[in-house]
Amino acid sequence: MRGTRPGGTAILVWATAIVVLATALVAIFAITSAWPTAGTSVALSPSRHTTTGATQGTATPSAPLHVVGIGDSVMAGTNCNCETIMTGFAHVMADRTGRDVTAANLGVPGYTTNDLLDQLRNDANARQEVARADILIVIIGANDLGDAFDSWNQGDCDAACYQPQVDAMGTRLASVLHLVRSLRAGQPMTVLVDNYWNVFTDGAVARADGGQEQLDWSAEVTTAANHAIENAASSSGDLTVDLVKPFKNGGDEDPTPLLADDGDHPNAAGVRAIVAANVAATRA
Repeated sequence: MRGTRPGGTAILVWATAIVVLATALVAIFAITSAWPTAGTSVALSPSRHTTTGATQGTATPSAPLHVVGIGDSVMAGTNCNCETIMTGFAHVMADRTGRDVTAANLGVPGYTTNDLLDQLRNDANARQEVARADILIVIIGANDLGDAFDSWNQGDCDAACYQPQVDAMGTRLASVLHLVRSLRAGQPMTVLVDNYWNVFTDGAVARADGGQEQLDWSAEVTTAANHAIENAASSSGDLTVDLVKPFKNGGDEDPTPLLADDGDHPNAAGVRAIVAANVAATRA
C-alpha cells in the first residue's frame, strides 16, 4: 500500500471544506435572490417539463407570462423576510401553465390609492410594467383609512366618521383600475383585486393594544372597506379576491398564525395563503 505524504490528509480536508462552503454560499445566494423586493423583477421557469400536442417534446414554446403586483406594504412584503406574493405566484403559475413567467413587484410600503394613482400616471417603469402585464394583482386601500383609526383612538369613530373615508378610497381605487385598463390598451389582461382580512392590525397584537373592542370596530371598518373594493373592481370588470376566508375563516378565527410580529402584515404562511387565493381566482 502506498503511503500518504505527511500533511496531505489535512490539506485534503481543508480543500474539501472550502468547496463545501463555496457551494453553500452559492445556494444561499440563489435562494435569497429569488425574493425580490418592491420595484424588482424575477424570471422563473417551470420546475417540471410540460408538453402539449400529440407527440411529447414537440410543443411550440409559448411567450413568457408576465405577472405584476401593485399596491402597498402587503404587496411589497414588509416584515416578512420571505418569498414575496409575486414570486410565489410566479412559481405556481410557471408550474401550472408550463410556461416561463416573469414577475414584477411594484408594491410600496405606506402607499395609498392617491399614491398608486400618481405612480401609474407619472412613473414610466410602472406604466410599462402594467402595460405588459398578462395578470395584475392589486392590493391597496388600507392606508387610506389611517385617519379613522386615529379618530377611534382619540375617542370614537362610528360609520359617520369612517364611511366618507371608505367611499373616497373606493372612488380612487376605481380610477386606478380604469387607468390600468387604459395602459393595457385593449390587450387581454386578468386583474385580481385583493381585499383585506383587516385594514388595521389584527390577532394577538390588536387584542393586546385595544382588546376586543378594537377587534370588533376594525372588523366593522374592514367590512365597509371590502365592500368598496368589490364595487370598484366590479366597475371595471375585474375580479375580487377574498382574503377574509383564508385568514379568518370568514371572519371568526384568529389570524395570528398568518401574521408577522407586527400583527399588520402577513408572514410566510400568510403570503402562501394570499398566493393560493389568487391562483384559485385565476381558475374561475
